[in-house]
Amino acid sequence: MIVDREAQGKRRANNPGDSCAPADTLSAMPSLGARIIAYGFLGIICAAGPFMLLLDVVTGIQRVGFIHSAIPAEGVIVGLGRPAGRKQSYRGRFPVFQFTTQGGASFTVYSNISQSPPPWKFGERVPVLYRQRHPQDAHIDSFVQLWGPQVVLTVVGGAFSTIPLLIVRGRRRAKISKRATVAGE
Repeated sequence: MIVDREAQGKRRANNPGDSCAPADTLSAMPSLGARIIAYGFLGIICAAGPFMLLLDVVTGIQRVGFIHSAIPAEGVIVGLGRPAGRKQSYRGRFPVFQFTTQGGASFTVYSNISQSPPPWKFGERVPVLYRQRHPQDAHIDSFVQLWGPQVVLTVVGGAFSTIPLLIVRGRRRAKISKRATVAGE
């Protein structure tokens, strides 16, 4: 009887200890700890998307309520501030504006939305919206100043929400491909 030693060696190399998977496949699989960390990180990213979209809806409803109940006024830009912690080279500035309420009280408000480059100039007149009971929470009546955070939350939350869908789609395709391969053998 002639024994093909090379073929026998390949079978042993591919089946150490009569394992179901080839040795090179087993050595390429990440450890359980690494998989837990990877799936945990992926889970956080996948959960962040719907959370951002929920936050977007809640803050959007609040913003609609603000706009609906706000009183219009005319303000003037009295300064352009630099966001804290930004380098000198950062061109974005947040507007500092002053306005007078219907009751005659004057308020100076520091916006929390910076824009780069700033679309305003010192002394420029701007439309302002404020609530009668909380005029210190006024906003410049512009799309970016009113809706900028919601746009960012929608884009980032939507992108993060598609990750689970892409994962499920990829797994389904892999299953279908695996079934087709097994059926074709």
